[in-house]
Amino acid sequence: MIVVVLNGSINSGKTTTGRALAALLPGARFIDGDDHGIPESVPFQQMIDRAVLWVADQITAATEPVLVIAYPMRDSDFAMLQSACATRHARLFVATLAPPLAVALTNRGARELDDGERARIHEMYAEGYPARTFSDIIVTDLATPEQTAAMLALHIARL
Repeated sequence: MIVVVLNGSINSGKTTTGRALAALLPGARFIDGDDHGIPESVPFQQMIDRAVLWVADQITAATEPVLVIAYPMRDSDFAMLQSACATRHARLFVATLAPPLAVALTNRGARELDDGERARIHEMYAEGYPARTFSDIIVTDLATPEQTAAMLALHIARL
């Protein structure tokens, strides 16, 4: 089993690229980390902690040969997902999507950023999301999501 996690800030292209990547990989299932179902009324830090547990549970329960997960990771999240992969004897591959900050702050596709999201993007860049040391690859160019997915599929095929 291979678990591909697309890391990056808000609006870095994780979901769009992840869907395109899953479509290219035989037997792959796409999981959007934002689909955790945790109510917005839960305090932000608790929501993040519960969401990463949900993602880890998705890895543990998966039956597919490949999972493609869109989720921004902190070091502690990486450790938890790495542990979940170890219990499944799965290979974890982390691709960090890191467009320039100015690009991440723009409305792209159908997404309309609000002021809170823009502030959080600034925070995520300051916190180091675009340059995580646990990344197998960091993608900084401005390729389309489909081009990025194709490039990542080639890397994953080599695993």
